[in-house]
Amino acid sequence: MQAQRINAHLSPRGCIAWGEAGERGLGFGFVFVFVVGARGTDSHALSNTWESVQEIGHGKGMRQILKVMFDTVAGKFEKGPYLPKEQTKDSWETRTRDFYDSKLGTRLTSISHTLSRPEARIGIFGDSGILSVEASLPKLLHGNNLIPVNEAGEALRRLGDFVSNYVEGEIPDLGEMDYLRVDYCHNFQLGSALPDYVSTLSKVSFLKHRRTTDGYGGVEWWSENGRRIRAYDKYKEILEQDDKDIPQARGTLRFEIQLRKKSGYLQRRQHNKKLTLQDVLKPEIAYCCLVETLNTMCLGLGFQAQDTARQLVDQNFSFRKATRLLGLIRRLETESMEDIRRVCGRSTFYSDKKDLRGLGLWPPSAGTVSLPALGMPPLENLLSAEATFSATTTEEANLNGIAI
Repeated sequence: MQAQRINAHLSPRGCIAWGEAGERGLGFGFVFVFVVGARGTDSHALSNTWESVQEIGHGKGMRQILKVMFDTVAGKFEKGPYLPKEQTKDSWETRTRDFYDSKLGTRLTSISHTLSRPEARIGIFGDSGILSVEASLPKLLHGNNLIPVNEAGEALRRLGDFVSNYVEGEIPDLGEMDYLRVDYCHNFQLGSALPDYVSTLSKVSFLKHRRTTDGYGGVEWWSENGRRIRAYDKYKEILEQDDKDIPQARGTLRFEIQLRKKSGYLQRRQHNKKLTLQDVLKPEIAYCCLVETLNTMCLGLGFQAQDTARQLVDQNFSFRKATRLLGLIRRLETESMEDIRRVCGRSTFYSDKKDLRGLGLWPPSAGTVSLPALGMPPLENLLSAEATFSATTTEEANLNGIAI
């Protein structure tokens, strides 16, 4: 009944079809269906998923059960003047820059102040007129960023108190800061299969750049306009960055989306050029970003083992096409998707990609066995009576966080 009530709020242009995970070859446990006349969905067009999930997210209790996570956020105020408080000046680093302003035709001197602490990084720029703040919300509350945070109010309040202890000037509610950066994350518990996932994901082509990072055993995709995607071993990252051994992080793959203001991504999706932190720190928006990104990267489908590739293509295509697709799969073993895209026609590449994606062979599993999809928890599970969410803070976990 609860799912039926929520479904009634959907936009008439889009609906959510419920189903068991994998029933239609999709690993999300649900598929977004859009019908506009007789045309198919344009993968490059803005989907109605965005508006629909935001509308669902305003339902009673939804924000408490959407299992997404906020991590690092950054924002700024331009309500100066701002100055470091006298008793904290020793903690700040002050830099003076002398430069020539071609518009004014004269030389100017700019003074900036920066503070870097485990809790947050604060900067005062623009002749003391601009205050910028960047912090990891989970670390503020728990001392590490493994424990989920999907309600930013308490973390922003503590961050505001921290900033007020170091900065002199007008500091309103930090939710009103101009948005500069936000990270949306989800932890996938993969256990011993984590290395196989990382090896498989390293073949995926997305955004303009890609690299396999040695430090944290993961993969990174990014563009120069301020959008970055990371998938990495969370246990290794915590161990090497924070020098902490957290057993519950073992086998955890962190999938992380970093969006900066200059990318314009969230501004376009929300039809608002001037966003604040409270506009972007909404679980329904984070959930939608994660689902759409996983789907666009073809990670929401299971990864079939290469040994079963010939059987799968033979069962679904003619001998000639199956032979061509099988050759493409073999080339993925030694070549990147970018290399293959350069040597074949655009239409052929995307047609073959669509066919292989539907079979879970884009890319195939790097291991000897098939790998389940990386999909967000289905909304039908989140809306069920059994759906619960709890993120308790222990005294031990909060050693490096801001005290309550």
